[in-house]
Amino acid sequence: MTLKLKRRRIPKRPPHIDSLKTNFQEINRILEIHGEISGSGPGYKHNVQVLNKSAVVLLLACWEAYIEDLAENSFNFMLSKSKQPNVFPDHVLAIAAKEIKKSNSDIWKLANMGWKTIMESHKNTILEKYTVQGAFNTPNPKNIDTLFSNLIGFTSISRTWYWRAMSIDNSKKKLERLIDLRGSIAHRVQSSRKVTKAHVTDCKGFIFRLAIISNNRVVKYIEDKIGVKPWRTLRYRKTR
Repeated sequence: MTLKLKRRRIPKRPPHIDSLKTNFQEINRILEIHGEISGSGPGYKHNVQVLNKSAVVLLLACWEAYIEDLAENSFNFMLSKSKQPNVFPDHVLAIAAKEIKKSNSDIWKLANMGWKTIMESHKNTILEKYTVQGAFNTPNPKNIDTLFSNLIGFTSISRTWYWRAMSIDNSKKKLERLIDLRGSIAHRVQSSRKVTKAHVTDCKGFIFRLAIISNNRVVKYIEDKIGVKPWRTLRYRKTR
């Protein structure tokens, strides 16, 4: 008799990371044009700062899209793999219950498997509030923490944003400074500081590191909740 070995499920690549890399290609092209116009030698480059400013605006757009994708993908995976609503923390269920104006106990007793419909409605409401309606045009630590806490119950995801030579406070401040710079460019065109190609490159690496860390911590959170990894964890330089 031949024994059939059960294949171990290998988590897929995180789709939100792949989307971020694809979106980054737009920024890479801007940097290529920068080099084509001004060359790659040292020194300050004149008449190309508009390219650097455009890259900053695009970079924050990539970050916004990534956070939205990560949040929605995380919720969808948890919902699809769960048989009971208590996979989501009590405060998430309370928000979902409040949204349809019924008490917690009545909803979750009567819903049976219909609880997933209630949670789908919850997801749509939260994403509408934090993304479609424009509140997420400011993808700062506070808004990101609130989004993940209300949607999947992961509180203070921004407190995982640290690595060697970068503290939590400094990573938050760096993101907020980048958001402020984007706002200055978008609303007043002329920013109060020069924007260099080196600064854009540094911020691009910073955002990608935040994305990798956020992905990896969400994977751990979901695995702890339901016992299954939704997708792979990744490494960027020495950060994982």
